[in-house]
Amino acid sequence: MPARENECPNLNHRRSDAPVRFCPACGKVVNEKIPTKKCTEDEHRKRRLERSTYCVHCGQQLIR
Repeated sequence: MPARENECPNLNHRRSDAPVRFCPACGKVVNEKIPTKKCTEDEHRKRRLERSTYCVHCGQQLIR
Protein backbone atom coordinates (compact mmCIF):
# COMPACT_ATOMS: atom_id res chain seq x y z
CA MET A 1 0.00 0.00 0.00
CA PRO A 2 1.81 3.17 -1.16
CA ALA A 3 1.85 6.16 1.16
CA ARG A 4 0.06 9.28 0.00
CA GLU A 5 2.06 12.47 -0.36
CA ASN A 6 2.50 14.24 3.01
CA GLU A 7 1.15 11.18 4.85
CA CYS A 8 3.11 10.16 7.92
CA PRO A 9 4.61 6.65 7.65
CA ASN A 10 4.22 5.98 11.39
CA LEU A 11 1.84 3.05 11.89
CA ASN A 12 0.19 4.56 14.99
CA HIS A 13 -2.04 6.55 12.60
CA ARG A 14 -3.60 3.30 11.39
CA ARG A 15 -4.21 1.83 14.85
CA SER A 16 -7.57 2.23 16.54
CA ASP A 17 -5.88 1.85 19.94
CA ALA A 18 -2.54 3.63 19.57
CA PRO A 19 -0.56 3.40 22.84
CA VAL A 20 0.52 7.07 22.71
CA ARG A 21 -1.31 10.39 22.36
CA PHE A 22 1.02 12.01 19.80
CA CYS A 23 2.86 10.57 16.81
CA PRO A 24 6.65 10.61 17.38
CA ALA A 25 7.26 11.34 13.69
CA CYS A 26 4.80 14.16 12.84
CA GLY A 27 3.38 15.28 16.20
CA LYS A 28 -0.28 14.84 15.29
CA VAL A 29 -2.71 13.34 17.80
CA VAL A 30 -3.15 9.59 17.19
CA ASN A 31 -5.16 8.72 20.33
CA GLU A 32 -7.41 11.42 21.79
CA LYS A 33 -8.38 9.18 24.72
CA ILE A 34 -4.92 9.52 26.29
CA PRO A 35 -4.53 12.80 28.21
CA THR A 36 -1.64 15.16 27.47
CA LYS A 37 1.13 14.79 30.02
CA LYS A 38 3.48 17.49 31.34
CA CYS A 39 7.00 16.21 30.62
CA THR A 40 10.38 16.94 32.16
CA GLU A 41 13.53 17.81 30.24
CA ASP A 42 14.98 14.41 31.25
CA GLU A 43 12.05 12.64 29.59
CA HIS A 44 12.54 14.72 26.44
CA ARG A 45 16.26 13.92 26.46
CA LYS A 46 15.40 10.19 26.47
CA ARG A 47 12.98 10.67 23.57
CA ARG A 48 15.67 12.49 21.58
CA LEU A 49 18.01 9.53 22.13
CA GLU A 50 15.25 7.31 20.72
CA ARG A 51 15.25 9.63 17.66
CA SER A 52 11.68 10.83 18.22
CA THR A 53 11.02 14.12 16.43
CA TYR A 54 8.04 14.85 18.71
CA CYS A 55 7.25 13.84 22.28
CA VAL A 56 4.57 11.13 22.37
CA HIS A 57 3.25 12.45 25.71
CA CYS A 58 3.03 16.25 25.24
CA GLY A 59 3.51 16.74 21.46
CA GLN A 60 6.44 19.15 21.79
CA GLN A 61 8.89 19.17 18.87
CA LEU A 62 12.17 17.67 20.13
CA ILE A 63 14.37 17.54 17.01
CA ARG A 64 14.41 20.31 14.42
